[in-house]
Amino acid sequence: MKKTMELNKSTVPQPITTIYRLHMFIHSIIMVALIYYRVSNLFKFENILSLQALAWVLITFGEFSFILKWFFGQGTRWRPVERDVFPENITCKDSDLPPIDVMVFTANPKKEPIVDVMNTVISAMALDYPTDKLAVYLADDGGCPLSLYAMEEACVFAKLWLPFCRKYGIKTRCPKAFFSPLGDDDRVLKNDDFDAEMKEIKLKYEEFQQNVERAGESGKINGNVVPDRASFIKVINDRKTESEKSADDLTKMPLLVYVSRERRFNRLHHFKGGSANALLRVSGIMSNAPYILVLDCDFFCHDPIAARKAMCFHLDPKLSSDLAYVQFPQVFYNVSKSDIYDVKIRQAYKTIWHGMDGIQGPVLSGTGYFLKRKALYTSPGVKEEYLSSPEKHFGRSKKFLASLEEKNGYVKAEKVISEDIVEEAKTLATCAYEDGTHWGQEIGYSYDCHLESTFTGYLLHCKGWRSTYLYPDRPSFLGCAPVDMQGFSSQLIKWVAALTQAGLSHLNPITYGLRSRMKTLQCMCYAYLIYFTLYSWGMVLYASIPSIGLLFGFQVYPEVHDPWFAVYVIAFISTILENMSESIPEGGSVKSWWMEYRALMMMGVSAIWLGGLKAILDKIIGTEGEKLYLSDKAIDKEKLKKYEKGKFDFQGIGILAVPLIAFSLLNLVGFIVGANHVFITMNYAGVLGQLLVSSFFVFVVVTVVIDVVSFLKVS
Repeated sequence: MKKTMELNKSTVPQPITTIYRLHMFIHSIIMVALIYYRVSNLFKFENILSLQALAWVLITFGEFSFILKWFFGQGTRWRPVERDVFPENITCKDSDLPPIDVMVFTANPKKEPIVDVMNTVISAMALDYPTDKLAVYLADDGGCPLSLYAMEEACVFAKLWLPFCRKYGIKTRCPKAFFSPLGDDDRVLKNDDFDAEMKEIKLKYEEFQQNVERAGESGKINGNVVPDRASFIKVINDRKTESEKSADDLTKMPLLVYVSRERRFNRLHHFKGGSANALLRVSGIMSNAPYILVLDCDFFCHDPIAARKAMCFHLDPKLSSDLAYVQFPQVFYNVSKSDIYDVKIRQAYKTIWHGMDGIQGPVLSGTGYFLKRKALYTSPGVKEEYLSSPEKHFGRSKKFLASLEEKNGYVKAEKVISEDIVEEAKTLATCAYEDGTHWGQEIGYSYDCHLESTFTGYLLHCKGWRSTYLYPDRPSFLGCAPVDMQGFSSQLIKWVAALTQAGLSHLNPITYGLRSRMKTLQCMCYAYLIYFTLYSWGMVLYASIPSIGLLFGFQVYPEVHDPWFAVYVIAFISTILENMSESIPEGGSVKSWWMEYRALMMMGVSAIWLGGLKAILDKIIGTEGEKLYLSDKAIDKEKLKKYEKGKFDFQGIGILAVPLIAFSLLNLVGFIVGANHVFITMNYAGVLGQLLVSSFFVFVVVTVVIDVVSFLKVS
């Protein structure tokens, strides 16, 4: 009997996993001891209303925040998994591969440069996948006419670009990346014909770029967001028409569709989640692929076989029945060597996601994932539960309801997309279509959180779905990271605020997740992410209470000769070693760990804290969901130069500078006063702990604060 070749394999890394578990046991004993020390000494104060007693309560709360966050995080360290795939072992013919709909999302041409968006679209069109099984959609939530024009121009260029990539086996299929240092290996001279064609292609790309830029600059085509508009849909390239023109596989093009849903001032539009659900319906009657690749507009396809790699999981009979999605990491091409803002978020993509993969699967991370369409409609093992009352769940479109039935399934490429289909699609993209339905609740992407992908992934895991994570050697997708403090911190505030709001809702992982089909360890992982703001409250209290104690002459840590002081020293060393173990073995160094740790401390007392505080205030006041900050994807050259030199750029950080400067000055003054007290009395036993905490904070942040102050003076 012939043995079936494996499509993927998973391994639990050793000895690191055993070390993680041993550390959990030791560190947990230390944490329990610290809680006992704090609580038992709380009742020894003669006056419970004294300043020292209040400080003791606050520092206890701060340490409990750290401990609770650490406890939740152990779910990510219990059983990390690393995966590999073998796309060459896919036995089915290309004609039998499952179809894929690629969805690219954009919202504002001022913050998301249109040419870069089109590079993402072109890279998706150029995937090494059967063109009759591939459809590419651009969801333009800004309704910008220039985006439509640019997409038509991109389609013209793609008719030259795709055959060139296929003919010469180009791997870097994003044209902008190909003509940059990222494409150096692909531009190696293959023969004289290649050199000549490459020069011609470069001229055509520059012409395409200039056409789009001139159209916007001249004002002939509106390059602004149209906030109040009707739905508009246009098929830029139809596969049926394309196949009639040529049978040559090199020149074939996938389906290409522009979608701008209806937006009205007086209607809730639910941001990207609403756009994604509209696109789910539109694509459902146009192509209806069983799998969906979701891309942010600034994340282009960097590995042409990424789709085949994802299919190594979706086509695996051992995994496919309850597999909702395959997540790839977010990797950035513009990260500097020092990475002063920690934009790589190494802890998430190198540690946490691998850890969750060993339980029930990683978080749905917003971009770079291959999602089973059916997972957004039902639970695993439940056949067509929604077909009992389809109109109540999905709305009244007969064409869309028909697309839900398995016997209809994928719309074959031989079928022309008629005007009737386009008109029906426009109806599906109206504001009123979702009225009285379950879209955004039980169906599609969730509207309960601004981080629609992350929270939808959480709900999928609650339903019992699984996911997998693949971190390949060659990044499958590459994006552009923010290169200044304002860009990264604004993004971080948005993430933390949205996650904290989710944690304060009835759908939180403690009261809802534990009662669902989600595994307990997976609930811990989600609690670690959703309640990450706990870290900031601990940091804020540690950055203030010890220094206040030095100023007012009371202590909040044990004296040096007290055995409990040794426990605190061991706890600090244990925490640092744990942090280093997540950074250095994963391609980092002591320097890179230090940069990441410093960035985390800085953000802990600024962006993370303010994000959590904003969520709490929004919950109290009732202003949740009113505004959403859109990250600026346009990179300023001067800011980029400063970032590459490892210099902080504080332009536009506004209120973020206040806590950074305030806490740094407080710790600096507290350290000076405490050191002076030691010098005069020659007694350091009672204040050494507070001096060490203050000096550590000053050492970590003071150089940055000097930059902030000098920047503010110049400004």
